[in-house]
Amino acid sequence: MPIHSEKSLYPGINIHLNSLLQNEPGGGSNFHAEFIIYLREHLDRVLPPGYFSRSEKSLQIEGFDPASGKEQLTPLRPDISLYRVPGWTFAEPAPLETTPPTAIIPIADTLTEEETLTGLVIYQAGEGGTLGRPITRIEVLSPTNKPGGSYHIPYLIKRGDTLKSGLRLVEIDFLHETPPVIPVLPDYSKGESGAQPFTILISDPRPTLEQGHTTIYSFGVDNALPIVDIPLAGADHLPVDFGLVYHHMYENVRFFRMVIDYSQDVPHFGRYTEADREKIQARLAVIRQQHGG
Repeated sequence: MPIHSEKSLYPGINIHLNSLLQNEPGGGSNFHAEFIIYLREHLDRVLPPGYFSRSEKSLQIEGFDPASGKEQLTPLRPDISLYRVPGWTFAEPAPLETTPPTAIIPIADTLTEEETLTGLVIYQAGEGGTLGRPITRIEVLSPTNKPGGSYHIPYLIKRGDTLKSGLRLVEIDFLHETPPVIPVLPDYSKGESGAQPFTILISDPRPTLEQGHTTIYSFGVDNALPIVDIPLAGADHLPVDFGLVYHHMYENVRFFRMVIDYSQDVPHFGRYTEADREKIQARLAVIRQQHGG
């Protein structure tokens, strides 16, 4: 008999849902839209005083166009931007203990040759008025952003422009069936040693791009989503519980709950490594014993 649940029965990423949406037309954009909504709502509840988040706000990054010899404004469209407004005060959120990162590497190691040879001179641009200035950009990666996708090269250029401008960058990658967006990471889709299926990257290009670092949080099919520190202005930072956001989204999107039947096999199961397939099968055995009636 079918097994459905109002709550996700996986401790972290819902393996059934994640595999289904990566192989359903429009599934990636469906997840992207829903996750951004719940992440933005969560951020506005927990951000320190003087900050707010804004979805799909176009950023204008000023740079030099070598073709025309003129300065130009290049629009960058982030999934979520974090802003600071001086003078505002709000209640402080409860403290969170963050997850230890998988690794910390120089930002320069995450940039490709295409990014470093763009010839642009980028700096931070303010939004004017009382809106303050953009601080941190957050991207939920879609298949088109990843290697082989139609928007991969433009995304790499946009990524490089963001970091060169001094903005902090958060990249959320739950797409285990495609290669990582930065080539220094082992490729799970090819079964490379040490690769994990899911990753959150936190890049802070301060004090300079050459001295900045990318903090890597990689996790597996049977792990909870991490609690990570997102850098803000100055010494400010924000611990974000991505598991809380993910499970809140799952519980509030009826389509996600209804489409998942834990009595059925995971779609495209062979695209997980053998070790992960064993973990998933063990998890499903427990789910089916507890919820199979």
